[in-house]
Amino acid sequence: MHKKLLLLLFIPLIVGILWLVVNKTPRDATETKNTLGTSNVFDRPAHPLVFFDKDTFYAGVEKAKSEDREFADHISGGIIPHDLLPCYIIADFFSRLSKQKPRTIVLLGPNHYERGDYTVLSSLYGWETPFGIIEPNGQVIQELVKIKLAQIDEDVLSKDQAVAGIMPFIKYYLPNTKVVPLLLSGFMTEVDTQILSSSLKNYLNKDTVIIATVDFSHYLTSQQAQEKDKTTLELLKNFDYRQLLSLNNDYLDSPSSIVVLLMAMQTLGAAKMELLYHTNSGEIQKNNSIEATSYFSIAYY
Repeated sequence: MHKKLLLLLFIPLIVGILWLVVNKTPRDATETKNTLGTSNVFDRPAHPLVFFDKDTFYAGVEKAKSEDREFADHISGGIIPHDLLPCYIIADFFSRLSKQKPRTIVLLGPNHYERGDYTVLSSLYGWETPFGIIEPNGQVIQELVKIKLAQIDEDVLSKDQAVAGIMPFIKYYLPNTKVVPLLLSGFMTEVDTQILSSSLKNYLNKDTVIIATVDFSHYLTSQQAQEKDKTTLELLKNFDYRQLLSLNNDYLDSPSSIVVLLMAMQTLGAAKMELLYHTNSGEIQKNNSIEATSYFSIAYY
């Protein structure tokens, strides 16, 4: 009698456990689904917000709003700073781009500290911003990984300002746009840049914009930076890949990002260049004696 009673008590418990085992989604299955980019973005891990200053950000937004400028035409690519001092330059670019509403932004930037063990690093995580989470374009990223042009490194990307610092601007101005963040090594050869650019062109269309987030002359005075920038600008205008790749930090911090962008623009027939801004931190802070960083904002049609 006691055995029957115990059995009756344990049957519901056993059934309940079996139900949980059958119906509970394993964590591994969820993570696989997220990696493929097929699940809702809010189920995917997201990089924490690191590179953001509220006052600087909104000062830039307000300046861009007051000027309310537009691109001359539909753009295919562009160059912006990643240093947040010229925040208004970044805000201006994305304010203009908000009228175009691209579905995807391919974001190229320098791997400042040469971390990781691959020349091109990317991320399949989302990005936290004060305005919500930015979703990656998982399909494009996975395809680049599959053909061994990029490697996933969730740790490195979130700690490098080159792409992480741009995410709040994208979410603020383009809330529905997805990103393909790529950190490029400074050791990429011309052949490396050609291969990456050739593959990226398969994803570039009227709904996709490729942007290089690059700062230019470093550690020189404002006047010296202006001289270096003249040389760099001429090389940009002439699409002189070889010379650009030979430049050091006196001129810019990511020749590979610029060259991949320019190669893609030339392939797309978007070689028309519009210079939107050119300045340096010495000019911005009205101090010609400090070690300055220079900035360009450029659009390609």
